[in-house]
Amino acid sequence: MPSRRIESLIPNEVSDRQLRNYFLTQHGDSIPDDLITLFEVALENKALFPNINMPDGEDWRNYIDRWTINYLRAHRNPPSSRIATPKSSCNDPAIREIVRIATGISEEVALEMESCHSLFMSAENCQGGLLEEYIDSAISRFGWIWCKGNSLRSIDFCLHDGSYLLQVKNKSNTENSSSSAIRVGTNIEKWYRLGTTRAGGRCFPFYRWHSLNNIIRQRTGRQADLSEEGYIAYIRHAVSMNSEIISDE
Repeated sequence: MPSRRIESLIPNEVSDRQLRNYFLTQHGDSIPDDLITLFEVALENKALFPNINMPDGEDWRNYIDRWTINYLRAHRNPPSSRIATPKSSCNDPAIREIVRIATGISEEVALEMESCHSLFMSAENCQGGLLEEYIDSAISRFGWIWCKGNSLRSIDFCLHDGSYLLQVKNKSNTENSSSSAIRVGTNIEKWYRLGTTRAGGRCFPFYRWHSLNNIIRQRTGRQADLSEEGYIAYIRHAVSMNSEIISDE
């Protein structure tokens, strides 16, 4: 069935009362309180409702249904429990040949390196979710809500009263134009985990957990004690429990 990407998500003629009544009537018995809070936050600024691919003929009611289902699916299936999705395209033999000839390695070693590269790429794809999951494990008890399932557009965490919205990125250079544009004129703040420092002409990682801990403390008066050591311990446990979280295929 043909689909369209909705940009104007909720028609102007649909009132907040209509939206709220439909949402609570259709889904109120099956949704967690956190999602009700996120719904109210999005009602305050409808630009925070994310874009969703919708089949032709569906309306705002179907959009609310899909929005709710996306959150519930993410709620039931956290990043640490997910199975890696196989690649949708094959490796390029020409790239492998360039590496093999330039380095003088054998075909067997080149194939092994290609497999390792695929594993690293798969790990990079799942790391964003694990990062959010680790942060959630530390700050949810302070009243922060994890915006699972892309429930708020380009927002990863929301304070329980909607007064503060936070974007989380793994690196400073992993933000698209949509994520940056939505912050203009708002109280949305961006935090990223990994920066770069230079010494002796070489690049080294610089972790910014202190900045996130400051944000949590300033907004809630609580100390989260998030750290790179804690994050690494968290992902070690998650991956040891689910080795299928990455794939070289």
